[in-house]
Amino acid sequence: MQKPKRKLHMLFIGTLLAILIIFINSTIGSMGGGNKKGEESREVSALEQALMKIEGIGEVFIYTHSEPKDESSPLTDYFSVSGTKSEKQNPLQGILVVAEGADNPMTKNKIKRILSAVLQLPEHRIVVEEMNKRGIYIESE
Repeated sequence: MQKPKRKLHMLFIGTLLAILIIFINSTIGSMGGGNKKGEESREVSALEQALMKIEGIGEVFIYTHSEPKDESSPLTDYFSVSGTKSEKQNPLQGILVVAEGADNPMTKNKIKRILSAVLQLPEHRIVVEEMNKRGIYIESE
């Protein structure tokens, strides 16, 4: 009578252990997925800080638009007709920059050229707009 109970207990403990391992693995995997977003926001923040240090540019806000990534199978390139692997395209599709000092056309052009070079993005995909002036703004009469 002792043996069947012992086998049942071992089976139960094994099942609990397997469920625990699956749970831990899934929570660690979900934490790793958020790392990409954090890395992207750090890059955007660093880019904003660098742009603010350029003469003629004040406060800067950057919004990026990225193409959603397709989860492809590892065998996609294996079964392709051509022998070359598909090139990785830039997932960044466009960028909006709102900056103080962008009312000056030379500054706006400078921002576009810099971002085009840094992000490897064509200039027509970069939009630069002037930031609203905050606080009391008195026009001279």
